Amino acid sequence: MKLHRLTLTNYRGITHRDLEFPDHGVVVISGANEIGKSSMLEALDLLLEAKDRSTKKEVKQVKPTHADVGAEVTADISTGPYRFVYRKRFHKRPETELTLLAPRREQLTGDEAHDRVRGMLAETVDMDLWQAQRVLQSASTSAVDLSGCDALSRALDVAAGEVDDQPATGGAVDSLLIDRVDAEFRRYFTATGRPTGEWSAAIARLRTADEEVARCAAAVAEVDEAVRRHAALTTESATLTVQSNAAAALLTEAQEAARAVEKLRTEIAQATVVAGAATDKHRMSVSALAERRRARADIDERAAAVTRLQTESDAAADDLDTASKMHKEAEQVAAAARTAVEAGHRRVEAVRATVQRLCDREELDRLAGQLTTLQRHQRELDEVQRDLGAITLTPSLMAAVEDAAAAVDRARAAADQASAHLDLVASADLEVTIGEDRVRLQAGQDWSAAVSGPTGVDVAGVLSLRVVPGAPAVATQATLDDARARLAAVLEQAGATDLATARHTDQRRRELSGAAERLRGILEVLTAEHTLDALAARVDALRAALPADDGLWDAETGGPRDLAALRAELDAASAEHQQLVRDCETHRKVAEETTKLLSDRELRAARAKEKLDASQAELTLAMQRLAAQRALTPDDDLAVAAEADAEAVRAADSLVARLDDDLERHQPDAVAAALEHAQRQHDRLDSDRQRAAESLREVATQLKVYGTQGRQGRLDEAETERQHAEAEHLRMQRRAKAAELLRSVMVRHRNATRQRYVDPYRGEVERLGRIVFGDSFEIDVDADLRIEQRTLSGRTVPYESLSGGAKEQLGIVARLASAALVAKEDGVPVIIDDALGFTDADRLAKMTDVFDAVAGDGQVIILTCSPQRYAGVIESAEHIELTA
Repeated sequence: MKLHRLTLTNYRGITHRDLEFPDHGVVVISGANEIGKSSMLEALDLLLEAKDRSTKKEVKQVKPTHADVGAEVTADISTGPYRFVYRKRFHKRPETELTLLAPRREQLTGDEAHDRVRGMLAETVDMDLWQAQRVLQSASTSAVDLSGCDALSRALDVAAGEVDDQPATGGAVDSLLIDRVDAEFRRYFTATGRPTGEWSAAIARLRTADEEVARCAAAVAEVDEAVRRHAALTTESATLTVQSNAAAALLTEAQEAARAVEKLRTEIAQATVVAGAATDKHRMSVSALAERRRARADIDERAAAVTRLQTESDAAADDLDTASKMHKEAEQVAAAARTAVEAGHRRVEAVRATVQRLCDREELDRLAGQLTTLQRHQRELDEVQRDLGAITLTPSLMAAVEDAAAAVDRARAAADQASAHLDLVASADLEVTIGEDRVRLQAGQDWSAAVSGPTGVDVAGVLSLRVVPGAPAVATQATLDDARARLAAVLEQAGATDLATARHTDQRRRELSGAAERLRGILEVLTAEHTLDALAARVDALRAALPADDGLWDAETGGPRDLAALRAELDAASAEHQQLVRDCETHRKVAEETTKLLSDRELRAARAKEKLDASQAELTLAMQRLAAQRALTPDDDLAVAAEADAEAVRAADSLVARLDDDLERHQPDAVAAALEHAQRQHDRLDSDRQRAAESLREVATQLKVYGTQGRQGRLDEAETERQHAEAEHLRMQRRAKAAELLRSVMVRHRNATRQRYVDPYRGEVERLGRIVFGDSFEIDVDADLRIEQRTLSGRTVPYESLSGGAKEQLGIVARLASAALVAKEDGVPVIIDDALGFTDADRLAKMTDVFDAVAGDGQVIILTCSPQRYAGVIESAEHIELTA
């Protein structure tokens, strides 16, 4: 199988991409990350495997998000005797097209085209080998699995000498036999050895029959258990009825004793209520007497507090007057300081404005001079460019003129060398007509010329002859004429009459170009800080900003004011202004402090006055309340009432104590415990009796239902079905075991055969591996052609313990070795997707030699975002660079 062309349109983020692949050798396809290198392999798989209407996740994921169109994939593929162009469009308006180019032309569409391609691939391509010959980014260090590749197996059979005397189809026949044995095995077992199909159904039938027999036997046993429980529950119900009646009598006696105790507790509760009421009344009378005494003491305390608060309020008022005077004086000083700061600020701004105008004047003079120089050089550059624009002769035209002139010189020399030469010597004065020219010769004068075409020579009245040169002279003359025509055409295009004029014009053009470059360099230096327009705008802005009478002249000296003196004056004014600002800030803070002091003292005076007023009001209110209370109840009456209430409390407490003694003699805890025990015993026995009666009714009902279900008959039927299922199970077991035994024998013999062709595979891997790892490189390969361990310099390391770089390198070497072993007609492309990322520079160079060693007739496609990693390969292979 070979991939000749792959075209992607609207696939993921790829708008259109068309790649052609060489029929053999290594091709390196490079591009930035996310440019769609891996998408090409994914697109090829979808083209070959998925239908155009597929709704699989893999197909949905490739739909473009930038446009409402369908993803299209087209591939030109050859495999076996077939070559075809295969195209599919997914998602929107799906379609499939197949154009078969060989062995005969044919066109198909839709599912028919899809099925035809699948059939051709199944006929000619080992799809397991096609999947195995890939090194993907996500699994670049995984061990390659070649165990299911029939094409490699056939190649190794040949390499091991297994098919030397067999027909060419022997390997296919062996594979067919193994496939038929596997198919028979798969009738009864899965790939992992679990029962399936008829064998699994027989096992399930026997298991179901066993379960049904067990269920029916359990149902029959359930009937027997119900009969036994009915007899037991009848006896239990009678016994519980007798025990429940005896418990009811004991409960009645306990309830009578509990009622007597409850009566005493009621009397105690009533006496306790009376005692509590007496206690509450006594507490109230005592509280009223104490409250009367506290009221008298409170009035005395409030009177003393009023006297103290009056003194504090007077002192706070004096402090407030003092703080008010201090605040007024501080505000006046702060206002004066602010006025001085404003005056200083105006002076500083006036001097600063004068300094700024002087600086602007100096900058204006400097920039105006710079602008004049810049404009002068710009005018010179414009003149040079105009002169250059008038010259149509370009360097390329001048080179063409020189080449044409040289061609004319060469043609002229060739024509002179090939032409005939005519030599004349005059014996007397005469006139000779040579071609179209008349030549007058004196006696003894000679004349010579080259003749490149037929030329007539006439001497009037004497002779007439015709000179005809040979063919080479005619050809060289024609070449000379063509060269002269080309020179004339080039000179006309350059706007020159002859070669000297053209050379003079070219010299003038070079001089003007040099002058233009020099002027541009000067302008670049002059415009490094400001462009011409920006400089002119700045000059205009400065001129507009300076007034006509700007006050920049010193009236005493009659000249411009001294900028240094003005700067000194500005510094002095700024320093004086800063000092005034600091003084103003100090006075402001003093004023703020006096304001805070005034606020604090105002607040303190107000609070003192408020407290005084509140205390006086509370004292008046307390005296009014005491007078009102005394009017209702005098102080002596409160004392007498408190003593009488105390006596009533003592009498009530005596009655409660006597009743408590009577209750203690009746032992209330024992009576309550006996009642609780009798009640619990009665409830338990009554509940058990009811439960037994209910259970008895349920069992009787179940026995009536069981009598109508025919459980024994079902058990007999289940046992009969189990006998049939067991017979079927034994029959299928014999067939399944036979298939399993046959497969194990075939697999054992196949593994033994594989062991014979492991050596050719190992030899090819070691041959290529020694290019990378050195002459001490050896490997161990199992029967499934998987690399188990590597030996290097006498040290053996299991494959899984190797570094990521070594695993990558071994994986690529193993795939290239299988590609080298597989027959040409069975070969598939080896695809390496951005591998060797773990490989150092030295081994990268050696891997280049491996690619060169196996290029041959097969295809090796390398996808990478780092083409420098495969620089050695690119030198000897085709390189395709992808761009966005």
